[in-house]
Amino acid sequence: MPTNDSSQPAPQATITRILRQARRRIDPRDIPGAVAALGPRNRPGLTQNEVAQLLGVSSKWYRNLELGKPLSYSKALLEGVRRILALTEGEWETVWQLTHGRPASDAAQESAFVDARQVPPPPVRRFIEAQRWPAYLCDHRWDLLFYNRAASSDFPWMLYGTNVMVWTLTCPEARTQLIRWEQDWATPMIVQLRLHAERWNGDVGLQAIIRTVQTDPVARGLWNSPDLPATSHPGVTGTRKLYLPRQGTKEFEVSLLTMKVDDMPSHRLTIAVPNHDGQSVSQLIPETTSRSR
Repeated sequence: MPTNDSSQPAPQATITRILRQARRRIDPRDIPGAVAALGPRNRPGLTQNEVAQLLGVSSKWYRNLELGKPLSYSKALLEGVRRILALTEGEWETVWQLTHGRPASDAAQESAFVDARQVPPPPVRRFIEAQRWPAYLCDHRWDLLFYNRAASSDFPWMLYGTNVMVWTLTCPEARTQLIRWEQDWATPMIVQLRLHAERWNGDVGLQAIIRTVQTDPVARGLWNSPDLPATSHPGVTGTRKLYLPRQGTKEFEVSLLTMKVDDMPSHRLTIAVPNHDGQSVSQLIPETTSRSR
């Protein structure tokens, strides 16, 4: 049986209280693909076992975290908890501080490679904001630089500034949301990552992204595969499927349209164009379903 909060040391009781409250208030329907993975829901709340399943860890490991046991919890695990349970800034700072003994801002600075000079100019930002379909801009490391409201609605992980490549290839939520993850999403992105690794072989930030990706056994296997395709992505005529928030088990098909801006040659602007008779993917989601942060 879980330990009663009153019998726990203060830091452990605080972690327990934060994670239990977050777990009880979260609506699984807001997590893309969760209904397909866990079954239909009509009320908020996740069990410990369900959170563990969405995180891709054992129930015991997540339970230890929620009980505040002083173990070695990885940055990737804690960030996954943050995204899945939609922790507030204050909750996230507290959980990180109590598990790692230092502010979360310190860890963010250690892994941040986005150059402030890469902030897109106003015309590019306005163009992205004007798109009714999900649109975002990233650099050659796939660090997110800017995205529109439709993108954050369909892909809640963007609200946390997670690297596109790291999220797609290593985060369990990606495998929950992206249908045929390995064949249609992960393999093409591994090809792109390898091409960039050769082109920018002296880039310290990109090498850090690659090391992070290779910590995942499946992604590492794809990286080392001798059978990777020659082309890096299916192109505008290729389609991929995914789940969206508040859409249950309904599958959505999109094409990823990528383009470059002349003044930003190493950057890529991506628009997820839905195959829904011209209807925007984000238009299918009620305005009230955006997860607050």
